[in-house]
Amino acid sequence: MTIDIAQDNFESMIDNVIAGICFLEYENGVMTPFYVNEGMFRMLGYSRAQGMKLLQKIERNIIPEDLPIYRQGILDVLKDDGAVEIEFRTVTGSGGLRWLHVRGNLYSREGDKYVILAVIEDISERKSVEEELRQQAERLNILSEAEGGKILDYNVKTDVMVVKSSKDYELSGEMIQQKYMEEFDDSLIYEDDIAYFKSIFRGLMTSPKHETIEYRTKRFDDDYTWYQVNLTSLLGSEGYVTRIVGRMLNIHERKLKELDLLLRAEKDALTGLYNKGATKQLIENVIQESPKDALNALMIIDLDNFKEVNDLMGHAQGDQVLVDTANALNEIFKGGDIVGRIGGDEFVVFMKNLKAISNADILAGKVVRDVDYSFDYEDRVIRVTCSVGVAIFPYHGSDYAELFKKADKAVYTAKANGKCGYRIYDAATTMVYHATRKKEEYNPQKGMEMNRGIEDLVMQVLFEDKVMESALKSAIELITGQFGFHRGYICGNESLPISHTVQFAVMGYETGKETSAQHELKKVVSEILYESFKRMTIIHDYDLAAAELRDYFRSEGIKSMLYYPITSHGKFMGAVVFEHHEDVQLEFKENELEELRSLMRVLEAHILQIGLMDRLQDFVTQIAVFDNFDSYVYIVNADTYELSFINKKVLTVTSDVKIGDTCYKALQNRDTPCEKCILNGLNKEDPHCRCTEEMFNYSLRAWNRCSASWLECKEKNSLALINCIDISEYFIG
Repeated sequence: MTIDIAQDNFESMIDNVIAGICFLEYENGVMTPFYVNEGMFRMLGYSRAQGMKLLQKIERNIIPEDLPIYRQGILDVLKDDGAVEIEFRTVTGSGGLRWLHVRGNLYSREGDKYVILAVIEDISERKSVEEELRQQAERLNILSEAEGGKILDYNVKTDVMVVKSSKDYELSGEMIQQKYMEEFDDSLIYEDDIAYFKSIFRGLMTSPKHETIEYRTKRFDDDYTWYQVNLTSLLGSEGYVTRIVGRMLNIHERKLKELDLLLRAEKDALTGLYNKGATKQLIENVIQESPKDALNALMIIDLDNFKEVNDLMGHAQGDQVLVDTANALNEIFKGGDIVGRIGGDEFVVFMKNLKAISNADILAGKVVRDVDYSFDYEDRVIRVTCSVGVAIFPYHGSDYAELFKKADKAVYTAKANGKCGYRIYDAATTMVYHATRKKEEYNPQKGMEMNRGIEDLVMQVLFEDKVMESALKSAIELITGQFGFHRGYICGNESLPISHTVQFAVMGYETGKETSAQHELKKVVSEILYESFKRMTIIHDYDLAAAELRDYFRSEGIKSMLYYPITSHGKFMGAVVFEHHEDVQLEFKENELEELRSLMRVLEAHILQIGLMDRLQDFVTQIAVFDNFDSYVYIVNADTYELSFINKKVLTVTSDVKIGDTCYKALQNRDTPCEKCILNGLNKEDPHCRCTEEMFNYSLRAWNRCSASWLECKEKNSLALINCIDISEYFIG
């Protein structure tokens, strides 16, 4: 259905939002704003005319050091791979600096013309405090770890390098180099390392970051020595990088050992990768030299169905698969990473100095996509894919043996869940990595005890992953790990908008790839359970009266089950199920049950809202905006009074409201429409009309100021937006 966007109506609803909301058109490298809310100009302190001029020539107002971040952010948005968040500095009309946080989504595309939705916040005050604290902490941290090495302190403004050496070095004391970068002395650095060193150093000068580099330089004679330098660039109060500080360590002996391994040609003869012994030794060397704050990852790649190709098509074809896989891995991983073949069809990669755990996540996904081969054999196709397991240093282990053991378990889980996939070790935190992949400050050691709750993480997964079944599987995995279940799945009848059972099982409880018969059996069992259990229930095997259900529980080894039926307009559509396979009776505290009820409703709402998204394709972005409002938002069918959408704020607070309920039941706890229904104030002949009332919202247990307006004004099944703000304190006062 084609919908005409009620632009004036939409503008008026978001004009009072404090953050800036912009719709921008991007074509042939040119960005043009065509809608900006008033909140944007209030936040920036500009008139509309001044603000529009700024946006039309935005690159002129971004400081040069941050332009690459801004431009890369645009390219990332155009990939349509989810929301993109960037931070950069702009220059005000008075010459000051302002930090902006921008969250952008691709709204639509027609040929080479893109429409981008951006939500903008002014974070200048927060940045000022954070950077001052970080600068102090970084200096203390670097200096405290500098025992036995050299301290580097470079002043970007004056171009002066100060090198302080400990007594362990022949040239101890302090050395000052004026015009360090302007008159850079190439003669001190090995010729092959000069360009690498300069590029890293200049990168540090443009933005605050950490870098670890290894290069050869002269000490006090004509011999070159290997050094490892850990560098950190720091922002000054004016918002620019003003200092680069670091520690310089002599790693010559360790490097010689690595080179000795290479000279002894400890490489796999077929693929040219490191062999098993060299791989292990090199990884152990890196781990031994890694600083405390290093972030590394060990990845195991195991080929799926390789034996079938080797046996049926011959060893020559099998060898070619191994060579192609080695070539693919060399393409994916940078020169500093260690890539080896440790068995017949098993490979290992050790990724050094990751910026964030999400980097390992992204690279593992790329390996799965690139290592995928198909062969025609007689009357069928043989497909060779790979299963990947990842363990993170230091969170999953501090030595090679422990990391390998954890990564190997993750490979097993990937294979047991259908192959051709990857897993980061620890099922409970794997999806937390997904949920926080753009937030580098996440610490896996804290696991689920971080400030963000399980519900917040699940909702972020659901609302950021554009592939519904992938998002649901991620959410199922996260809940399974958090509450100690062994299997979780969602299945339903033909009305449910998922093509097959979405499922996850922890290690040891996998069932392999589900057949159509198994899928059908789960649907039948779920529907039979619905006859006895109309709402979320914890079911134990001894609670079942029907023999067919008892037989099913015994055949699957199920001792307890959390069962949540998905319904729409009173009709059964499917179920969310979590299984427990141990004899210990499954029990939850009341607060845990409330959390589970809320999570089940979040999953149900996400599935059922897909129909609304399909119907209102032109309003998807607006709905996404509503979902992030700090008020309570309901979309109601004005003719049937049924709720078609409720935002995350409603889901997290109310315990009973769900899609398909009537608004008078959800808001007023009535069985019939309200006598003074706010929707009666909306005139279908005026698509821009609105009305406001103060009422007690029974589901929220609070007084609300409710504003109603048309979202889609049609002759039949019109959609109205009700936006509710809590005014209890004001009202009671």
